[in-house]
Amino acid sequence: MSATASAEHKKLFTPLTLGVRDSPNFKLARITLSHRVVMAPLTRCRALNGDCEHTDFGVEYYSQRASKGGLIIAEATQITPQGQGYPNTPGIYSQQQIEAWKKITESVHQKGGFIFLQLWHVGRQRYAQSVSSSEVGIKNAKSFNWETNEYVVPETPKSLTIEEIKEIIKQYKQAAMNAKLAGFDGVELHAANGYLVDQFLQDGVNKRNDEYGGSIENRLRFMREAIEAVIEGFDHESHRVGIRLSPSGVFLEISDSNPNALFSAAVKALDSYDLAYIHLVEPRVVGGALNDNGEAEAQPVVATRDLKPLTKIPIISAGGFNAQTALQVVEEGVTDMIAFGRYFISNPDLPERIKRGVEFSKYDRSTFYGSKDVKTGYTDYPFYQF
Repeated sequence: MSATASAEHKKLFTPLTLGVRDSPNFKLARITLSHRVVMAPLTRCRALNGDCEHTDFGVEYYSQRASKGGLIIAEATQITPQGQGYPNTPGIYSQQQIEAWKKITESVHQKGGFIFLQLWHVGRQRYAQSVSSSEVGIKNAKSFNWETNEYVVPETPKSLTIEEIKEIIKQYKQAAMNAKLAGFDGVELHAANGYLVDQFLQDGVNKRNDEYGGSIENRLRFMREAIEAVIEGFDHESHRVGIRLSPSGVFLEISDSNPNALFSAAVKALDSYDLAYIHLVEPRVVGGALNDNGEAEAQPVVATRDLKPLTKIPIISAGGFNAQTALQVVEEGVTDMIAFGRYFISNPDLPERIKRGVEFSKYDRSTFYGSKDVKTGYTDYPFYQF
């Protein structure tokens, strides 16, 4: 992007209040952001292996990327050991994990920023003893095996019983409670990218014939119960709860026979809750990477432009944006906020760079998921000397 002094006057750099309406029942005030550049949840595999706790490197990493009035959505964080599918990812189910996260939330708040935690269960992506909506396995994608220290094709998952579903819903609630204890300003339910909630939503995986499968209404049930549990766990503060969906996602071999109907129904259902936001992964992204063709493959494309008119809830869009396109789509009202991932890794001062029209630093994909000395590719990206 070329230098543009007018960027600071664009809609991307105007305030936005999360949620839809005020309520006298809310104990916490609604959050008003000073700008609309959001840090997307980014798996970095830098937590302690085994204990799944963050270290002081995590504190530095998030503190570097905090900005006054800006929103960070912290990386996907498993709500239970059963929900972990990758090495060195953080958890939010133990007191030690809560204490480790407290240091991070405090560091972000010291910068005047806001931080939400993304709540995660990988479902069938776990290498063994995995669970899902149905006994439909992954054929090609790999999961990490802690016993052999290698990536393997996951075993066929076990179809969850009704009782087991209810137990996982309780785990989502407890995770939200723990996140609040850790000082997070809110939480995001990870219902995207082929993980557990998505495995209930999409009929390419969900083959159930009970109240959690079959019709779209039934396939939405797990998502609705999870979001309600998370709202309850965050002390009924629905305006501090968001959700992430990937309507055109094909990551981890997820698919649906009619994604437009499914995700239109999902957004309409979510509109009945006073959520902080709905976070949509645009069609250009599959998992954490851009498609070579610039669009999702294998199923029809469903984008923010299709879904935003269906809800009053603020929308975050994520997926291959640069400074110019981010400024443009927010200005046009296509979306309300833009989440950046890869460029927030390599540009800890990203919002300021966009505002001032400064070129982005390049990122190194080889250090996205862990590195030999932890710091490399994590906390060593430079700030621009304004």
